[in-house]
Amino acid sequence: MSHHPAVSFVAPYRVYIPDDFFEVLVDGKCARVKAVPLPPVTAAGAAHSHGANFEITHDIFGFAGRTQFDVVLDEEIDVNVPDWKRLICDRDLELVETALGVVNRVLAVYRDQDVNKIGASSFHVIELVRGDLSNISLVVVDAALNHASDFSVTWPGFHSMGFGDAVVREPAIVDAIRQKLASGVHIPIERELLTSARNHLWRRQLRLVPVEANTAFESYAYSALRRASPANQLPDTSVVYRKLQELESVLSTAAAANSRQFVRWLDPNVPGWRGLEDPSLKQWNSSCYELRNKVIHRGYNGVTAQEAEAALTDTKAAMAMIQQCLADLVV
Repeated sequence: MSHHPAVSFVAPYRVYIPDDFFEVLVDGKCARVKAVPLPPVTAAGAAHSHGANFEITHDIFGFAGRTQFDVVLDEEIDVNVPDWKRLICDRDLELVETALGVVNRVLAVYRDQDVNKIGASSFHVIELVRGDLSNISLVVVDAALNHASDFSVTWPGFHSMGFGDAVVREPAIVDAIRQKLASGVHIPIERELLTSARNHLWRRQLRLVPVEANTAFESYAYSALRRASPANQLPDTSVVYRKLQELESVLSTAAAANSRQFVRWLDPNVPGWRGLEDPSLKQWNSSCYELRNKVIHRGYNGVTAQEAEAALTDTKAAMAMIQQCLADLVV
C-alpha cells in the first residue's frame, strides 16, 4: 500500500466549500485538499455563533470561524526504508511549503469563482504565508488515510507562544509616522504600488509583481518629469519611453545650465529600447518591463520567484537612479 506525506494547518478565516477532498494540480503534481470548518478562536466576553450555514461576508478576521486544511501530497514514501522518518524530518519545512502552495492554489481559484447567495464574491480572500498558520502538523498516511504509527511533526502557532518585551521602534520611524499623519499628504501612488508588488511577492502571486512594479515606475517617471519641469507639456498618457526621453532632455539641460555632469540614458542614434545605455534602466527594462509585457499581452503565467524578485528590485533601483539625478541636477 502506498504512503504519502500529509500536512495539516489552520488558516485564520473560513472558506465555504464542502469538507471533502478536492484534487488540485500544481506544477504537474496532483494533491488532495480538504477544507474543514472550525469555530472562531474564543474571545473573552464575546458571544460566538458557528455552524455550516453561518457566514459573515468578507470576513478576513475569522469571526465566522477558521478553516483547517488537510493536504495529501502525491509524493510516495517508502516506509520500509529503515530511516524513512529521519528523511521526512529532514524535509519537513519543504513539505509544509509545498502544501501551502497547494492551498494557495485552492484559495486563488476560490477567490475567482466563489459567489454567495446574495451575489457577494470572495474577493477579500488572500493567499496565506507561514505566519498566518497555526496548528501545523506533518504525518504520513496510506491510501485509506490511516496515519503511519509513531510519527508526527508539529509546530506551535503564534497564538500559543509567549513573547518577551514589547517591540520598540526607532524614534526616527515614529517621528516620520507622526509627521505624515499630521500633514495630511497622500502617499505617492508609486510607493503604494511598490508596496502592493512586495505583498504579491510575499504571498506568491508572482505574475502580479511585474505588473504592479512597472506601473509604479511609469507613474514615477511622469511625476519625476513634472518635478524637474513643472511647465512641461508632455501628455500624461504618453508611453513610458517618451517620458524617459523627455525627462532625460530636461535633466541634460539642467546639468548644462548648472555646470554639472550628466550621462545620457539613451543613444539618440539607436531607436527605441535598443538605445538604452544606462545600466539601471536596462535592468528595469529587461527584468520588469519586458516581463510585464509577457504577462499582460501574452498571458504568461510562469513567473518565478526569482523573476518577480528581480522585477521589483530592479524597478526600485531604476527609480532610485532617477531620484538621485533629480537631487543632483534640479536646484
